Amino acid sequence: MLPRANALAARPAQYRAVSRAASNAGVYTARMDAWHRIVGIVFHPNAEWDRIATENTTIDVLIRHFIVPLAMLAPIATFIGIRFFDASWDEDLGFLVPPQDAFAAAATTLFATVASVFALAGIFVLLAPLYGSTRDYRVALQVATFGAVPMLLAGALLFLPVLALLGLFGLSYTLYLYWLGARKVLQVPRKHQAEFVGIAMLLLMVMSSLGGAMASSMGLI
Repeated sequence: MLPRANALAARPAQYRAVSRAASNAGVYTARMDAWHRIVGIVFHPNAEWDRIATENTTIDVLIRHFIVPLAMLAPIATFIGIRFFDASWDEDLGFLVPPQDAFAAAATTLFATVASVFALAGIFVLLAPLYGSTRDYRVALQVATFGAVPMLLAGALLFLPVLALLGLFGLSYTLYLYWLGARKVLQVPRKHQAEFVGIAMLLLMVMSSLGGAMASSMGLI
């Protein structure tokens, strides 16, 4: 009876070990899938948008594996730049944020970046019926998230202000990805792609300006 009791007692530990291994494998697979998606959308955008159009990626997955991790690149780079590079630079070339405010600046950048992605998805939903598309926030968030990948990746260069100029390339490529995604995922007619993206970007800039003004008036920035 004793060996059998020991064997039964050992089973929960074995189950926990198997569960941990399965969980670790799931995390690894999710990370690899995210990496493949990022590489695909950057280097093979047409094929990747076609795949995205057939998927039912949940908002939770978009947040955990794409939006938050990629949005953290710019704040981290900014924090590093302010803390370790700015001190020895001329005031005209360095960051506009004092080193003691580095953490607050990074947190503000993170919040603004994440909020912009969600706001853009909302704008896509708002404009969708005007261009024969359906209102589906999850699908719109897919386009807003994956289209922003180049711009979010460019945020990693912000540890030096002069490298921010390379962000213009990321912005240009992001606009191109939105142009593609509007047709392939949101089903916006080809002749209206540029107009759809242009209006969406204009509305996003207006919302960002208003949000910044409100935050400033409240003393948050």
